Amino acid sequence: MNSFKDLFPENLYHSYIVEGDPESTIINLQEFLKSRDDIGDHSPDFICQSYESFAIADASYIKEWHSKKAITSEKRICIIGAKFINAEAEQSLLKIIEEPQVNTHFFLVVPNASILLDTILSRTHTVKVANGEESIFKKRAETFIKETPASRIELVAKLIDENKNNETSGGLRFQAIELINEIEKSFYKKFKADKNNKDMQFILDELQNSRMYLSTPGASVKIILEHIALVL
Repeated sequence: MNSFKDLFPENLYHSYIVEGDPESTIINLQEFLKSRDDIGDHSPDFICQSYESFAIADASYIKEWHSKKAITSEKRICIIGAKFINAEAEQSLLKIIEEPQVNTHFFLVVPNASILLDTILSRTHTVKVANGEESIFKKRAETFIKETPASRIELVAKLIDENKNNETSGGLRFQAIELINEIEKSFYKKFKADKNNKDMQFILDELQNSRMYLSTPGASVKIILEHIALVL
């Protein structure tokens, strides 16, 4: 919690994107804000919600809360933790962020800010909390890149099988996006060394498109990752 002192000033900005593990970060952030009396126990002017996948129905609930006036204090705080946010829910959150209520502060905790719309990022302050999962995804991406296309398809099948009871879950989409992010970092380093390499540019474009498709409700994670497995 001590690290939060350097991230959040006494006079809070209206909206923050916090990069970190959603589950643990929202708990630590809540305790930090309580310690400095920004929020109180059981206050109706404070909500803290955790989602595997943040959907339009969840955004509507937040929007309804946001439309109400403060009940017990002048400051209202909303903390949302989500591993994945679909495109429709993002648009709804954007409208809230574009027209924030006075003395209302939003904290959206996600594993990686790159999954969010540029229009959301431009209207918020982004801060980063240490995330122990980063090295795991980096190693997974390194293995994925080194393998043959056939072996990559097998790795995709293994990932899907691990989530077979919830193939369209936010958790699976989160893992897929993080894998793509780490693959993209690796190929971007190569592209910087040779910006005329059309093959590298093609791969980077496909990775970017795949990340966008993953935010679309109903899009098949399996098909998207299999496509990446074949184009690398």
